[in-house]
Amino acid sequence: MKLTSTAILFVVCLLSPGRTFLLAEDAGGNRDQRKPRIIQVPRDHKLIQQAINAAVNGDTVLVSPGVYHEQLRLQGKQITLASRFLDSRNRKDIKRTVLDGSISRDGKTVPGNTPITVAADAGPGTRIVGFTIKNGNDGIICFAKIEISHNHFINNGDAIDYESGGGICRANTFERNRDDAVDLDGASEAIIEDNLILNSRDDGIEIRLHPYSGKMLNIVIRRNRIIGSGEDGIQIIDYPDRSHRIIRIERNVIARTKMAAIGCMANGNTAENYEAASIPERIEVINNTLVDNHYGITGGDSLLAFNNVITGTEKIALKQVDGKSVLAFNLLWNNAVDNQGSHLEKKSTMTRNPRLDGHHHLRSNSPCIDAGTSLYRQGDAILLKIPRASFSGKAPDLGAFELAR
Repeated sequence: MKLTSTAILFVVCLLSPGRTFLLAEDAGGNRDQRKPRIIQVPRDHKLIQQAINAAVNGDTVLVSPGVYHEQLRLQGKQITLASRFLDSRNRKDIKRTVLDGSISRDGKTVPGNTPITVAADAGPGTRIVGFTIKNGNDGIICFAKIEISHNHFINNGDAIDYESGGGICRANTFERNRDDAVDLDGASEAIIEDNLILNSRDDGIEIRLHPYSGKMLNIVIRRNRIIGSGEDGIQIIDYPDRSHRIIRIERNVIARTKMAAIGCMANGNTAENYEAASIPERIEVINNTLVDNHYGITGGDSLLAFNNVITGTEKIALKQVDGKSVLAFNLLWNNAVDNQGSHLEKKSTMTRNPRLDGHHHLRSNSPCIDAGTSLYRQGDAILLKIPRASFSGKAPDLGAFELAR
């Protein structure tokens, strides 16, 4: 169709995550930039879903403090859904802005609805920031790759249930959720970092390795504190095929887990039985501190464990981490059994008191200081290479935290 001089063309220009601008362009090439709007609840719309429906790419739906009983759906665009914490950075705004999934049943208030569902066609700039999300069947069901950050999840089923979704899960607090804090199913790919995961009734993080082939999926779990899980701190569940996934577990503290700090299960089974499954996918366990768990690491046929501290294990610190696995430059201390059938490199394994403080940091007289390795080769293959900028001494310290110097 021939355009006249007054015809208008609309294009979308993505400038940065969460910031999308619509550009109106006439036939002469002149453009007017539409700035993202801030749509406020309840000032502009009484209901959050009404504000979401009114928003377009790049807009922010800003929710005032209050308790909201809605089942929200994000789809077909990328927006920011946030409390006032987005601008204030005051954690009181997280506490005061509540998405509550509870329902009334037989005269009682019980968990019921899922507060947020994110559809697969939600854009990658979508963000959910700064809410208390509680009492849901799940807290968030996510089919897309988005950012979920600075939220507080309390008493949900799965707090975040990724269904072939993922993205960034950062700086959230998970507390007393009835199933898993973070559950990854299908072809999910996520960076899960800087979260506090407390007292999950089941697993802190559960990863199901459902059949998948294609572009390599990278699941990164780093700098989290996973405390008091009712089953495993991190549970990895295998399925019959070898899928295209790499899991990196780095600089986490996993403590007081009722079952395994890191447990490998077979054939879709999530009921921990310490079978130490022979999972073929590559699992990298680097610079973690595992303290006072029932078991430490169980299973894995291609598991690489370097620079970890494993202490106070009630049963077995390392159980049948075998196959092509390599375990080197780790510290084992005060475990009932250090090793049962794992490929442990004895010459680089330390058996001394790690001298941790009450927050699992190294004391100044810890033998873990500069005791790790930044490079590990096996023949021509480099199994570990840690950038020099990521440690402060002549070598990496063992465990989750570098000693402040």
